[in-house]
Amino acid sequence: MTKPGSVLDRKIRGSLLFSFVWLIYLIIPINALLHKSASEMWIGFSVLALFVLIYLLSYLDSSWRLLCVMSLFVIIGFFCLHYDQSFIFMGFYTAAIVGMLPTNKQFIGGMAAQLVLFVLVLFGNGLELDESDMINFIPSMLVMIVLPIIMRGVFRSKELRSKLNMANDEIARLVKNEERQRISRDLHDTLGHTLSLIALKSELAEKMIGINPERAIQETKDIQTTARAALQQVRELVSDINTVTISEELAHAEQILSAAGIDLHVQGKAEAAEVPPLIQNILGMCMRELVTNVVKHSKAKQCFIECTAAMDPFTLTIRDDGVGTAYSASVKSQACAGLRGISERLELVEGKLQFHSAPGEGTRVVLVVPKVVKNVKIRENQT
Repeated sequence: MTKPGSVLDRKIRGSLLFSFVWLIYLIIPINALLHKSASEMWIGFSVLALFVLIYLLSYLDSSWRLLCVMSLFVIIGFFCLHYDQSFIFMGFYTAAIVGMLPTNKQFIGGMAAQLVLFVLVLFGNGLELDESDMINFIPSMLVMIVLPIIMRGVFRSKELRSKLNMANDEIARLVKNEERQRISRDLHDTLGHTLSLIALKSELAEKMIGINPERAIQETKDIQTTARAALQQVRELVSDINTVTISEELAHAEQILSAAGIDLHVQGKAEAAEVPPLIQNILGMCMRELVTNVVKHSKAKQCFIECTAAMDPFTLTIRDDGVGTAYSASVKSQACAGLRGISERLELVEGKLQFHSAPGEGTRVVLVVPKVVKNVKIRENQT
């Protein structure tokens, strides 16, 4: 199980290398220490080295971060009160760390400690706030107060986004598990019972062959009938698993196109309730293939999908404003393999594919399926 703050910690540790870059600004306090006496200079450099060590350690573990930032406040206070108030600008380092504190309680404590430090620096040595001091210190202190709030918002936003992605992945996993369990239940409740019945009747027919041949023949016929029923159940289960609808594929297309930065415009009735399930399934699969082509090859900014189910025949039009192509749907090339697959699907329901495209003029594909499909009726009667 993920520990609280661990997602945030990974983000922070990832920016640890970047934190080294900001150490270049320590050239300012280093330059100030070089103008001090030898004893004060070596004390100052020793404390500054401790500051750098604690600063880097604060990026590594959230459990120590509050203690680290409090220690940094003490060091800054020491520099400001013992050397010069200008060392308060080292507070920009602590401001970033305060924004990364893992809990709200620690964040409030860090902000409070920062305000106490500012008050001590401004009034600890009896500093009078004249106009020059206000110009030098007040704006910087305000930035150091606002910076942790901004950083906390940014880090929390990343953490929430990461948790949302994890939650979506978990939901997808649970949905898949639920679907597997549903299929397992359906197989157990339907085929399990039917196959058990076939096994029992087979054993009974075997026993009746020598005792009652007519009964054995009847049991054999029952086995044949039950086997056909089992075959039909398998077909229904497979059909239920693989079936897609136009509305479902439209929702899926919207997600894919949105991720690719393509605007989707839908016209007509998306539900198309009067469209038979078999035709919806075929049109849905064809739509999926065409939308994938739009994303991969069209370089379009907009995609238009129009579904017309009120009149005969059913039509589904997909067009884009992309770069277009010089190929035609009849070209026997690898580039048109997807279109040939769509044409083969449509032939199952006596449908046709109309392809229109030209370089720079986008692509328009129309899928046409008659409402009365003889092949479908024949196949349904055969099953």
